[in-house]
Amino acid sequence: MSAGDAPTWPDLLHALWRSAFSAGSTKVFAKELYLGLLELPHVRGVLGARTGPDGTVLVVRWADHEHGVMSGPAGLAADVAPWVTGSADLEARPAGQAKITELGVAELASFAPALGERMREVGGTAVVAASFRAAEGDNGLLLVALDRTPEDEAVARALEQIADVVIAADDRIADQALLDNRLAADAVLAEVSLRLAGSLDVEETLRSVVRMAVPGLADGAAVHVRRDGALKQIAAAHVDVHRERLLNDHLRQGRWAGLPVTAGDEVDPLPSGLPADVGLELMTSAVLRARGRLLGVLTFFHRAGARRVPTREFVRDIAARAALAIDNATLYSQRRAEVEELQQHLLPSVLPAIDGVELATGYNVAGHLLDVGGDFYGVVRQPDDRFTALIGDVCGRGAAAAALTGLARHTVETILEEGGGAEDAVRLLNAKLLRNRVGKFLTLAAVTFGKAGPDGLPMRSLTAGHPPPVIIRRDGAVEETACRGHLVGVLDQVSFTQADDVLRPGDSVVLFTDGLVEARDASGAFFGDEDLEPTLAALHDLPLSEMAAALVAGDGRYAVDDDAAVLLIRYRGPRHLDAVLPADQAADAALAAVRALGRPGLPDRVDAPAGHEDVTVTVDGDAGWARIEISGGAGTWWEVL
Repeated sequence: MSAGDAPTWPDLLHALWRSAFSAGSTKVFAKELYLGLLELPHVRGVLGARTGPDGTVLVVRWADHEHGVMSGPAGLAADVAPWVTGSADLEARPAGQAKITELGVAELASFAPALGERMREVGGTAVVAASFRAAEGDNGLLLVALDRTPEDEAVARALEQIADVVIAADDRIADQALLDNRLAADAVLAEVSLRLAGSLDVEETLRSVVRMAVPGLADGAAVHVRRDGALKQIAAAHVDVHRERLLNDHLRQGRWAGLPVTAGDEVDPLPSGLPADVGLELMTSAVLRARGRLLGVLTFFHRAGARRVPTREFVRDIAARAALAIDNATLYSQRRAEVEELQQHLLPSVLPAIDGVELATGYNVAGHLLDVGGDFYGVVRQPDDRFTALIGDVCGRGAAAAALTGLARHTVETILEEGGGAEDAVRLLNAKLLRNRVGKFLTLAAVTFGKAGPDGLPMRSLTAGHPPPVIIRRDGAVEETACRGHLVGVLDQVSFTQADDVLRPGDSVVLFTDGLVEARDASGAFFGDEDLEPTLAALHDLPLSEMAAALVAGDGRYAVDDDAAVLLIRYRGPRHLDAVLPADQAADAALAAVRALGRPGLPDRVDAPAGHEDVTVTVDGDAGWARIEISGGAGTWWEVL
């Protein structure tokens, strides 16, 4: 065939078959199809229509020699409607087989006048039609207008061949759409499974599930979780963002079908019960149930006539996974609360008040573990105005570690309260563990403080396999105490090298467990390798409660994943002012008390908060360091000079 020759019908048909097996929609090759039919002898016009199972005209196209191919020209759908209702061509027929009908335009006009007139306008006197089943329960119609009554079956055969192309393409496209839907559902299911498995924040995860489902699998979605015997809405989404607020409002107010519709085994989507303004007429719901307990409801909403509706099996599958995640997270939360409660029972509820000394503690419970840890601490008053601060860490976790933690703390504190030294207490504890064949070991550090004198507060440090106590001087210098010793519960004979130091006002002592120094940053570096000392120096002027909170949080830079305890002691020195004064006199009185210590270079005033009620004013320290504290109804203000 030369370049100027018109393509033959076999050429056109072959091209249509190629298009049919590559197109994502029949409209892709519609122009090719309609123009090909127009090339047949005596064809004056071509009409194509797709109707739903109820006869609604979904798609309509027209082609003639003057105007070419037109999609949905004005009035054509109405012209076709009488054919749908008045012709027997759309009766049930075998799938994949077209029914051919031949009739004159006059006969057509008898039940479809407007359609008959349209055929006459293009010079048609006879009509050949092919009707066939399309995918998803729809029906297809191809109709050609001829300027003469057919003398043979050429046009009828051509329509049958075209119908075969459309049916094959439609089936392939429907199969591909079904496959795409399954792939989308599988992808959502896989992503949902990953998110549910990787998070213990169930509500946030369920919100993600809803967002993933819309618009990929549904036009709307909602999830409700049972709380205190009632369904609480957790999340909702709508494909139309302008209607999402309406959906949320109606769901919160209970204006929908809800739980009762989930009891049966219905296959098709059910009426949603939502008001018309939401635009979601249908729903598919599944109960969230795990281990025999009703946990909530997952619902997908659909617009009337929606092509993409998730299968009930998919909805039940995703609901089962969500329910199991909810139940696991609930059980985890309960277990976590029990662990934290037990952990608190192993720690002192309050620390003793000691003149001239500030105490603070911090504790981080490992967030990913459900067994009680073995970290403990305490402060014990002793005879002769002494007191001892201690901290320890039992190896392992769980009930055995908790029992040993309680035994160790009780044993050591009892000996200390009776006037024994820290070294004696640790030796006796070591012997007790070996005698009872406990099979576990622990580490411990203790600092015993003597009676404060003119030179400061004397202290003696001891460590039994534990990180040594650290001193933060009032100028920010950080010193590790020089004590050393064996861990407890392993050797028959343990030895210790204790260290003596003196604290001046403003100096602090930090005791901590290894969970703190083993915290890692994003690069994997340990907190205790290089950064702990600079961090302590930077925090040295803070109130101890704030310093403790910052340390167990890794100073915001390190992830403290294990149990970590800190015990802080600051020597504040002798008290030089302790009075209740009007708020407007407090700052001047405090500054006068500091000046009386002989501190040079003091400011003319301090920016204490103003007020009218009485406040408590204290000043502690010496000529080299002083702390002012003003407390009242508005809170506590402090400043270090």
